[in-house]
Amino acid sequence: MPNYFSPSSSPLQPLQALAKELEARRLGATIDASVSVVDAYVLPDSSRWQQGLRRACAHYTQRAILRPDPVNAHPWWWLLWPGERFNNETVEPEVIRLLPVEEIDETARRIRNILILDSTE
Repeated sequence: MPNYFSPSSSPLQPLQALAKELEARRLGATIDASVSVVDAYVLPDSSRWQQGLRRACAHYTQRAILRPDPVNAHPWWWLLWPGERFNNETVEPEVIRLLPVEEIDETARRIRNILILDSTE
């Protein structure tokens, strides 16, 4: 298992590793290193674009946040669940602890499953 937080490693390494794993699963991924976030999204396929579902595809995004565990300070992936309420009101997002930083493959697999279930692929 790689050590993503060794003194010689870049703080971007786990973010880049997750983005790469998401892309290997045919998802799009963007990184915002300033807040340690990876956004995963369903890539539009040509049939969806032709069917006029561009707007629907834009809603299929899942945000993974890299934050320390509050007890032992070890970095974990957390999922941000904004929910439908963000469309109509300002509310705090729900953040749910997912997996330790080292479990990049499983984190990407779970995010893909969330997005695919939501996108009706």
